[in-house]
Amino acid sequence: MKRLKHALPPASVRSRLAVALMLALGAQTVMYEASAQTSNTAAWATTQTRVAATGNAAFGGLAADQEPASITVTLKLRNKDALDSFVRELHRPGSPAYHQFLSSAQSTATFAPTEQQAQAVADYLRQHGYTNVRIAPNRMLVTADGTVGNARSAFRTQIGHFTRDGRAGIANILDVQVPTALSDTVDRVLGLQTLDHAQTFSWHGQMHPVATSQPRPGYHIVTSPDGNTNAHGYYPQEFATVYNAGSSPAATNTTAAIIGWGSMTNSVNDLAQMESSQGLAAVPTQVVILGGDNGDDAGQGEWGMDAQAIVGISGGVQKLIFYTAGGAEDQGLMLQTINRVVSDNAARVINMSWGWPGCEDASTGWADSAFQLGIAQGQTFSAASGDNGAYACGASTNGSYGTTLGVGYPASSPYVVTVGGTTLNTSTADSYISESSWAYSGGGISAHEAKPTWQSSLSGSYRQLPDIAFDADWTNTPIVAYFTASAGSGITASGYYTNGGTSLASPLFVGAWARLETANGNALGFAPPSLSAYAGTFPFHDVTTGGNGHYPATAGRDNATGWGSFDIQAAKAFIAANPGFISGGGSGGASHLGMTWASFFPGNTAGLVHVGNDSTTNPYSGDTSTGTALPIMCVSTGSSALPAGITTDYYDGWTGGTVAFTGAMPGSQLTSRAVADGKCASAFGGGWRMAEFHDGGGGWSYWSYGATPGGLGRFWVAINDQPANPWNTTTGKAMTWSVRTSTVIHVGRDNTTNPYNGDTSPSASLPILCLNVTGSAVPTGITTDFSDGWASGNLAFTGALQGSQLTSRAVADGKCSATFGSGWRMAEFHDGGGGWSYWGYGAIPAGITRFWTAINDQPANPWN
Repeated sequence: MKRLKHALPPASVRSRLAVALMLALGAQTVMYEASAQTSNTAAWATTQTRVAATGNAAFGGLAADQEPASITVTLKLRNKDALDSFVRELHRPGSPAYHQFLSSAQSTATFAPTEQQAQAVADYLRQHGYTNVRIAPNRMLVTADGTVGNARSAFRTQIGHFTRDGRAGIANILDVQVPTALSDTVDRVLGLQTLDHAQTFSWHGQMHPVATSQPRPGYHIVTSPDGNTNAHGYYPQEFATVYNAGSSPAATNTTAAIIGWGSMTNSVNDLAQMESSQGLAAVPTQVVILGGDNGDDAGQGEWGMDAQAIVGISGGVQKLIFYTAGGAEDQGLMLQTINRVVSDNAARVINMSWGWPGCEDASTGWADSAFQLGIAQGQTFSAASGDNGAYACGASTNGSYGTTLGVGYPASSPYVVTVGGTTLNTSTADSYISESSWAYSGGGISAHEAKPTWQSSLSGSYRQLPDIAFDADWTNTPIVAYFTASAGSGITASGYYTNGGTSLASPLFVGAWARLETANGNALGFAPPSLSAYAGTFPFHDVTTGGNGHYPATAGRDNATGWGSFDIQAAKAFIAANPGFISGGGSGGASHLGMTWASFFPGNTAGLVHVGNDSTTNPYSGDTSTGTALPIMCVSTGSSALPAGITTDYYDGWTGGTVAFTGAMPGSQLTSRAVADGKCASAFGGGWRMAEFHDGGGGWSYWSYGATPGGLGRFWVAINDQPANPWNTTTGKAMTWSVRTSTVIHVGRDNTTNPYNGDTSPSASLPILCLNVTGSAVPTGITTDFSDGWASGNLAFTGALQGSQLTSRAVADGKCSATFGSGWRMAEFHDGGGGWSYWGYGAIPAGITRFWTAINDQPANPWN
């Protein structure tokens, strides 16, 4: 399959690398290593794991071969361009893909590496001595245990010891490479740099206990973590009052998650103790451990605060899952944990109150693929923006400024919502008055991550953050949370303590968004695009005072507080009044328009051929013995326009040309691609060649001009760079495709259909599409997915009648049953399982191209 390959860095970069290595290792060693890396370059390719950033670090010599160095190999997304397009369409109002989220099985099948690709990486690691090699369930990662020597052999790199800011670790001092045969699959190799670790964004000093005999909500003057004796503290559930949850339901139908590291046993207990002492219903919890639990409880104050903030402001979630990297907070284990959240796809909103130092380098973006898959599934990852204001680079502690403007990761990812910090101003009854920017609210402009489409109105080419902001000020407006005594976390006695930071702001957003998800059937998905699209009217608390050391809080969006926080009850009402927030359409004009669909096949497809993958096609291992005699499908691609009535997407394309079929011949005669192309050229003339899996633009199936010989069912077709071709199969099988059967009809959305506002005046006279669901199985030759389904029954069309006659759904259903009998009703947009289009048994009367159909819970019906 066609993919881009990474090239080696230019000579100027390699030259600078050599100079740096000479200073560290001595000229003799450097000359040897440099020559080793640049020799035989045709057989190796550089991954995105480049020389580790070791500025201000002391070099302590080369690591010995026998030293342990477990790795996490990240694999490249398959169909990355298609995923980029899908995510854009997922959040583009008016798109048929708007909020059509995928299941984890769908995202894996469509965008994850193939089983063969993942297995090739696993086999390569075993060949180089790695043990305990494991492929992640969604095939995005391959993990393994090994040594420095294994890494040096497998990845043509060298690893040194370094110390920085009192912390020792290893780091690769040469770019990490893989054989070119794996370069289309391997993205990065994590675990070869352990010098930098994640840090939580909360108070890291001694916390102050809250002295009270009645630990219940009320106006509490407390001593904050840094010693302010006049702080206004908030118990977790008080934030539901502060941000006005009002009558919005608790988030009891939405699962949330926390990602962290170390032991979370005490944090789970802390939540239970808080719920009990505050009279709150107990939220079901689960702990998922990756990398083993080493008993490290140093993060208790963080994970306990996260959990209590989420539960407090949400009113209680359906379930709270604690995902922990277990033994360490290095990039490899953290990515394994993030990817597990995506693969499980159990949590709708996920909190990350941590980040890497705010000096972005070439490693930035290491979790973007996982986050992007999560977005495709409707998940929202929330990241704290950091506790060092705009000067995150070079900061020594939380609550201080560093030396240089910068932002950290994953806050800078375009695939997360980034939450900055504010200082609250409320009445003694917790009523919201205002917020100002917290002085240490992380924010600024990324130096590496591109600006997402939902920030297109902002200047520059790079991601700006934060997106929103909630309370973070541990000095003046801290949270009051319960913590169990633990020597590991430095908490000397069980009880309530104050804390804060953007590590508080992020879970406050998570709980608030979970509340809105429950109120809207978990249909909101990734938050920033919708929030940005409606920013002018959404009920944000616009923060206009204060700043973060460089960026002031101003009217509208800014790099200190983003769009600000929001009023939960007002947000719920706003979404209800603006159905386009979920549907992508508006409500204007719905009383004058009804939705119609178009017939696709075969009623208006004269001269067209529809071919592609069915349930028996195997585009990676082959499906048909090469001893079988079948025609070759040949293609002459062109630039002809897509015919009216045909809808394409990344599954179902258009060749822009014509297909034709040779006579039948055994696949064993096709000893090379050149031979197969020659058969087509001999049969049909110059410019004809064997058709390929991806000729339609994406794969799976496509349309072309042409004609299918009678009785033709399957035929030979090629797939690029895979063994499923007659000339290079290792299984004795090659890949075939099938012609779409004409025993069914294909109906659905075309480019004029508007399923949210309607598209046709009810004064128009059109047939009704009627359906009788019988539970029939998908016929052979039909491939379905979330956009193109199977109606499980029979389709038929009434005579033409004005939409204005359809004064209710009952009237429309009655027209169908009166025409075709009991069990028949008006067909709906989602009858095929997802929408867009579907297949069913039946026939399309001559001349019918459009017809009335219904859409659930939207105004695009003639009767409303």
